[in-house]
Amino acid sequence: MENINKTYHAMAFFDLDGTLLNKQSQLDEEVIQALHHIRDNGILPVIATGRGHFELDNLMAQSGITSAVAMNGQFIIVEGETIYHEPMAVASIDRLNTLADARNQSLAFYDKDSYWVSEMTDLVKDAYGYTDAPLPVVNDTRYLTDEINMLLIFSDQASDVTYYQNLVPEFNYFKNTPYSIDIINAGSNKGTGIKKVVELLGFTGETYGFGDGPNDLHLLEAVDHATAMGNAIDDLKAIADFVSTANTDHGIINAFKHWGWL
Repeated sequence: MENINKTYHAMAFFDLDGTLLNKQSQLDEEVIQALHHIRDNGILPVIATGRGHFELDNLMAQSGITSAVAMNGQFIIVEGETIYHEPMAVASIDRLNTLADARNQSLAFYDKDSYWVSEMTDLVKDAYGYTDAPLPVVNDTRYLTDEINMLLIFSDQASDVTYYQNLVPEFNYFKNTPYSIDIINAGSNKGTGIKKVVELLGFTGETYGFGDGPNDLHLLEAVDHATAMGNAIDDLKAIADFVSTANTDHGIINAFKHWGWL
């Protein structure tokens, strides 16, 4: 990869649901045009998401974005090239899977290519329906041989974050949807992913972050200039340099105008 500092003077990191996407989990046309505009003007747009990078093909094709801090920082691609991936320990996954199974809760496993679940349940269907994503296949042993970069536990109970955190503390847990909990290595998050991008590329320009939810706290803390959407949680708004309008009320466009990009 050639020196990125010659091409871009800034990087902009975007959460997806509730931030870059509309209520239908799609990109509005004005956002698509704005993303192409900022890239043409030396700002590299990067998706920062809990989703797998392999789920982003359509969004990337529409927006021209070719970089992502995916799986909450555990898998990173820049300009289409994988620059970092972080495995999760099989023994810890196995222990978590046993605990979840005892509570009749399904796990999802994410690797470099796809995701699958230990069991198909109503909460699994609700969770993937919530983000308009395809339902996974079922496989309860593949995690023993594939490098796993992220997990989900399907639960509608916020208290399960503390329950599993206490029993398997080598992982981090984020309750990001009503139906599931994101799970990655302890010490990893969107913020560490952003710092990894800057470090590995030797990037010297300004960094900007845009988010709305609990797993965006680390994102906003890791950048030079932080934007919370109008629909963001209060904790995020409290640390933001700028609070825009809601994602469904031209939030990204108004943020770009605030930063002088449009």
